[in-house]
Amino acid sequence: MNGDSTAGAILSVLFDSDPLTRPELSQRTRFSRPTVAEAVRRLLEIGLISEAGVRRGGLGRVPTCYQIAPTAGYVIAVDIGGSNLRIAVADLTGTVRVERRQATRGTGARQVAAQTARMIRDAVRDTGAALGPLRRVGVAAPGVIHADGRTMSTAHNLGDDGPFDLLTPLEAAVGAPVVLDNNVNLAALAERWRGHGAGVTTFAFLAVGAGIGMGLVHNGELLRGAHGAAGEVAYLPLPGTVPHGQRPGHGRELLAAEAGGYGMLAAIEARPTWEGPRPSTVEELFAQSAAGVPPARELVDAEAHQLGLTIASTCAVFDPDLVVLGGGIGSNAQLLPAVRRTVAALVPFPPRLESSALGEAASLTGALRIALDGAREELVARGAPGGTAGEELPTGTVPSPRAAWPARLG
Repeated sequence: MNGDSTAGAILSVLFDSDPLTRPELSQRTRFSRPTVAEAVRRLLEIGLISEAGVRRGGLGRVPTCYQIAPTAGYVIAVDIGGSNLRIAVADLTGTVRVERRQATRGTGARQVAAQTARMIRDAVRDTGAALGPLRRVGVAAPGVIHADGRTMSTAHNLGDDGPFDLLTPLEAAVGAPVVLDNNVNLAALAERWRGHGAGVTTFAFLAVGAGIGMGLVHNGELLRGAHGAAGEVAYLPLPGTVPHGQRPGHGRELLAAEAGGYGMLAAIEARPTWEGPRPSTVEELFAQSAAGVPPARELVDAEAHQLGLTIASTCAVFDPDLVVLGGGIGSNAQLLPAVRRTVAALVPFPPRLESSALGEAASLTGALRIALDGAREELVARGAPGGTAGEELPTGTVPSPRAAWPARLG
């Protein structure tokens, strides 16, 4: 095997490990020590790895340890939500260096895309050359992502039903590849990576924020469906739900008939009386519920019951080992006991139910994962690319999410 293969193997090992010596790299990659030594020399020369001190305590020569260089490059993760835009800058080891958050200011895909592009440009400008070149941007967005990886539909919490191309304005904002995927699918990937889904091959992630959606992982593979709409549980014809075609308004107004933030706010307004000050936000509703205010407790229990029906309906078809409740609302621990009771009463083989270990950061963490995967895979495939670590990778055609995801989620 050639030197590029050796260099790629070394990078692959170092991305997810503590600093290693050349003998340890030889053992992990199964290349000979002389071959590893030459690849290490080349990777040091172009700035993709750096020395990380020495390891003392053994007999004989004191070995030098190596790590991914702090200036080898970075990725940006973006989570586009109906209420907030979140962004994170991370180095190639996955260590987050910067996190930012803004309220979503516009309504409609074009305005939200423009605000997102500004946030990305600002992050690139402020990062400068401190981490090397920008390697990849991963974006989590609401709605159905079509097979082309560019077109998005039914993003009601952005106030836009689509279809529309979200990717082009973001690509124009940065000189690096951009990959787009559904926010709930990415939350499921994140839970598999850093949450309760680690080691679980068949599970569901139920995200409840402004609206509601589900990510499904079966035998380690993400299920997308024929139209990219697998897991769009807002369309389940549960008792009391209004078909989307019969709901008033469009965009965000449709969400008032769903479980989720807009639905809960609509339920607050629909109550003719309230004991004490009427909550104006979902956070205030949960706070009153925790304090024992009866109408608040009733609405939280009603939300939990609705979520339990959604999970029970999913179990009849999907039969997961685990269901994780996430999102800004779904991860609230007050919901979990009533959800568990509802599911246990309806499902013969109830799954384990947990509140997300990642909370509101789940989709952003999933966007970070796909950005890291893309950046790392490109560097590993190239082995030791020509030029310097400061050389930016050209913006090219990025495969659709169906092609870009690994065959099995690790």
